[in-house]
Amino acid sequence: MEKVIVQEKKEELWDVYDKDRVKTGKLHKRGETLPEGQYHLVVHVCIFNSKNQLLIQQRQPFKDNWNNMWDLTVGGSAIAGDTSSQAAEREVYEELGLKLDLSNVRPDFSITFPNGFDDYYLVRKDVELSELILQETEVQRAKWADKEEVLRMQEEGTFIPYWFLDRLFDMKQWYRQYREGNEETPIYFEYAGKRRLASWMSLVEVVRENFPGLETEEKLEAYRETVEKHMSRGTAVCALFGNMVVGILLFSVKQNMLCCLAVHPGFRRKGIGARMVGMMLEKMDRERPVVVETFREEDERGAAARAFYKRLGFEEGELCFFEENYPEQRFYLRKQENGTEVSRSGEADT
Repeated sequence: MEKVIVQEKKEELWDVYDKDRVKTGKLHKRGETLPEGQYHLVVHVCIFNSKNQLLIQQRQPFKDNWNNMWDLTVGGSAIAGDTSSQAAEREVYEELGLKLDLSNVRPDFSITFPNGFDDYYLVRKDVELSELILQETEVQRAKWADKEEVLRMQEEGTFIPYWFLDRLFDMKQWYRQYREGNEETPIYFEYAGKRRLASWMSLVEVVRENFPGLETEEKLEAYRETVEKHMSRGTAVCALFGNMVVGILLFSVKQNMLCCLAVHPGFRRKGIGARMVGMMLEKMDRERPVVVETFREEDERGAAARAFYKRLGFEEGELCFFEENYPEQRFYLRKQENGTEVSRSGEADT
């Protein structure tokens, strides 16, 4: 059970900032109206445990704002002389009795509001509730809550309605995985339906210069119609980062053919191409060779594609032409006598 301490509230002074977040050298007394063009600094700290639960607090019913509502871990105004991280450390200690070292930590994000700037710190720390020492003038109780519970409380009207609350639990992980290209980036695979068409075509715009047959708007529109048909037949595979299509593959069951494969440049070398080929093979007739038409050996654009298919076990076949004018070569994937299937963890993608 949390301990409770009583603290007297002293007169509070804030540093005054201009619109560019530069200190003006002026001070402002809490409780008085800030003049137009003057701003102050607010901080919030959100502590998550190893289960990705958020430590939340219930405000006292006699508080001036959002009284009796559940809130993020802590929040409050920076006082005169505070840096942002110092204010965050102080608020955590005053309201919960926890000591954090945020001296080398920057806010994870900041939001402007009419009277100032609000810095948010997302901290990972396992804390026993019995270790908390609650500030009686601010906090009546605290608990751990997962994303579903917090969103339910917000829907019920018992949690302060932060507009970003549904994103908060995944924000730090998203940035680390997507912006930093972390190896743990979650990629999902599915047989694509028409709701993926817009994102699919967005990826095609990125890679179209590397593929013959997509040079004009008319050809691009014809390709779009082809994709829609494949989606209706269940012969379109896509890789997803969130709702963003980062890998595409079209195939024909009738012709036992891989028709089109591409991976977003920012998501290559993650085994995406091999995983999509593996999904395609689940629907193919493995008693017949699976065929793909790709670039010829002398075509500079085709080096990566040819190497990719060879790694998956495809063998070179006869020369051919795409739409009777672009020189290509067929590759075949034949059933191995020992029943070996294509690997789903290829090292490179086209």
